Parts: sequence; C-alpha cells; structure tokens
Amino acid sequence: MASKSHWTDCTLGDVITLKRGYDLPNRDRIDGEYPVVSSSGITGTHSVAKARGPGVVTGRYGTLGQVFYVPGDFWPLNTSLYVEDFKGNHPRFISFLLQTLNFGKRSGAAAVPGVNRNDLHMLRIKKPNLPTQYKIAAVLSTYDDLIENNLRRIKILEEMAQNLYREWFVKFRFPGHQHARFVDSLLGRIPEGWRWAKLKDVCDSISYGFTASANKEVVGPKFLRITDIVPNTIEW
Repeated sequence: MASKSHWTDCTLGDVITLKRGYDLPNRDRIDGEYPVVSSSGITGTHSVAKARGPGVVTGRYGTLGQVFYVPGDFWPLNTSLYVEDFKGNHPRFISFLLQTLNFGKRSGAAAVPGVNRNDLHMLRIKKPNLPTQYKIAAVLSTYDDLIENNLRRIKILEEMAQNLYREWFVKFRFPGHQHARFVDSLLGRIPEGWRWAKLKDVCDSISYGFTASANKEVVGPKFLRITDIVPNTIEW
C-alpha cells in the first residue's frame, strides 16, 4: 500500500483534460473497426476514429456517471466527454478514478441533465503516484474482467433458457414430441391435453405492490420509493 506521501491533493484538471465528443449522425456512419461511444457505451462502429486509444469516456448528457474504458482508437459522440490528455497518468487508473466521482450531483436542473467539463476540472481529488496507479489498475482490472466474464455467462444462460422455452412451448419440439398427438385449437395445432387460455383465466389479477408508510427510524434496510429517485441520484 502506498504511503500518504505518494498521494497528491489536486484538481481533476491537473490530472486529465476532458473534451466534448463529436457529432456523427446515423446516416453518416460507415461500419468499420472503430467503436462509436456515447454516454451509454458503445453504440456501433465507424470507419474513422476521432480519438486515439486507450481512451476513457463518460456521459455528458443523459447517462451521467457511467465510465467506459476503450482499449483502442474510437469515435466519442457529442453526448459524451472523453479524456483528451491523460497528462502522463495511467488511462486504466483514470477510468476507475472517474467512477468514484458523482457527476450526477453536478448536473444542471434542465429537463435533460448535463455536466460542464470546466466544473469537473475543478473537482478536488487525491492522485497517487504512477507506480501506485499501475498497481491499483492491475488489481481492479482483474475484478472487472471477472465481472465481465460472469455477465457474459449469465447472458448465454438467459439466451439458452429463452431458446428452450421457444422450442418446447412455442414450436412444441419438446422431448418426445415426435410421438405426441396434436389437436386443433383457436391458436392452431397444440399437443393433446393442452388448452389455450387468456392470462386472466389462469391467474389472479395482477396488481401493483404495496407502498409502506415513511418511517424515519433507522430499522433494517432502507425502503426505496419512486419519489426517492431524482435525476441520476437517490435521495432517501
């Protein structure tokens, strides 16, 4: 662990320079090797890059506070801010650093919240020296890779479950379907013994959940109501 002397009090603008992304309408995009990165992440590809990688992108409008690390050259859209100059700092560490800053609290009160890069440049932060940045980035990147692999596996399992449901209950290709008898119904042929029905006929009425009364006493986990959610933050 680095000693306190290896950390410096400074502003975010001392560490990086943020720049607004570039407009790129869908009609002008040409599929290519360079990812197009918006405030919500990669939204496609283009044949031309506007920024050299590795890069770090965060939302300027819409999705604030999300940070995306791009290992290669890319095109940052105008809804985003990207790091134009890392000023000698480790890009992967910078991506983790930006994730700790609550941009949502620094957004305007407009209908579509946004952040001003000049305001972000004035944020006070603590910056470790470069060797410590590399150590921090190495550890956190390992966990990031594990999370990404697990999310990929979950997505595969979800797709397998959806395909299985479609095969068994839509296409009726369940185990032994070759020997099953099918009968006519209002929805077409279905396996014998099955019937079609409306959702309201097979379950009780579907209703909303119950809203508990507000209680300021600290007891157990917090209770989250829709009114507690304001643009990009949660205020209990």
